[in-house]
Amino acid sequence: MIRIFTLLLCTAVISVFHQSCSEIKSQPHAPKTEVSLVDDSLNLFLSSFEQSFEEGLNYKRIPGAAVVIVKDGRVVFQKGFGIREKGNPARVDEHTVFRLGSVSKGFASVLAGALKEEGLLSWDEPVSSYLEEFKLNNPEQTHRVQVKHILSHTSGLPRHAYTNLVEDGLSLERIIPRLQNVPLIAKEGEQLAYQNAAYSVIEKVLEAQTDTGFNSLLDDKLFEPLGMVNSSSSHNGIASSANKAMPHVYHSRARGRVSIPISKKYYNAVSSGGINASAADMGKWLLLMTGEYPDIISGETLDEIYEPMATINNRRFSRYWEGVNKSHYGLGWRVLDNHGQRIVYHGGYVNGYRSEIAFAPDDNLGICILINANSRYPLEVIPGFFNHFKSDSLSVITD
Repeated sequence: MIRIFTLLLCTAVISVFHQSCSEIKSQPHAPKTEVSLVDDSLNLFLSSFEQSFEEGLNYKRIPGAAVVIVKDGRVVFQKGFGIREKGNPARVDEHTVFRLGSVSKGFASVLAGALKEEGLLSWDEPVSSYLEEFKLNNPEQTHRVQVKHILSHTSGLPRHAYTNLVEDGLSLERIIPRLQNVPLIAKEGEQLAYQNAAYSVIEKVLEAQTDTGFNSLLDDKLFEPLGMVNSSSSHNGIASSANKAMPHVYHSRARGRVSIPISKKYYNAVSSGGINASAADMGKWLLLMTGEYPDIISGETLDEIYEPMATINNRRFSRYWEGVNKSHYGLGWRVLDNHGQRIVYHGGYVNGYRSEIAFAPDDNLGICILINANSRYPLEVIPGFFNHFKSDSLSVITD
């Protein structure tokens, strides 16, 4: 599929820009997010991207998707593809709401970074100094584990400690005290072991420091200032939306994907998997992540968030990138070196939704793909997208 994406570069897409531009101008921060009249070579590339992406969706039999691309401080492409729900003709557009799954983790680290800039916390402060109910199996390690260890999955807890309790719907207030019952596997900072329950401790830290609920902090500090009008962090937020994509899973009897209800799982641990958003919203998020909103969070703090904290020594997350054999984890984000190009990214899967976001902050370039099924297709598309721009040329492959 990567080869198909690379070779199919043709046709025109100017109508996409004119259609989207009038809608975006009426939203907050329009100068940052207005779809621009870009040069012909970029138009041609985006046109070919649109065609090949849609062909891939059809080949993979994915019901619906939405894509947004930012470049040089502007949204240059955003579009919906396919249908919101199998058996229903309603089409996906750039404002259709999807669940983000673990792409939510980046929102938590950025929110923490914004509050750090207000002097409300420090990456290097022990978590227990903010939250006395946070305790690990080793009392000494409890007092050594810092905020940065929670956000980088390096607290010393084993992989997915108590993720089962998150999925069972227990509140964080009930889960966090139980962490002290889990035997540790490493000293803090030494080993990456991916977390959901422990990662979500950051919610209670931020709440303790602000006397404000985590969801309200998301609204006040991120969604509203960015004009992310379709975003929310609750089950009701997506369930009540008139323009939402329904999740799909494979069913053997149907010999294909079927629609399922929207689950309430992970809305009890929003920072790990409970945010809902549209492609249009994620375009604004990408602009923030590539440094276009220093009034919300500075470039210096973003660089701290992207700084690798731990090495991932397997190819699970880098295997789609040719010649890249390892990746890293920063604060709520994965980071890899694509032959000199720094890529910050994260993926998410929850309840029949798949999301992937990736950006090159040094190149002011980013993409987010949202689909209403579980498929590796976004992972197959994204490396080719970045490799095209990495060539320092927008020349089109025609043979």
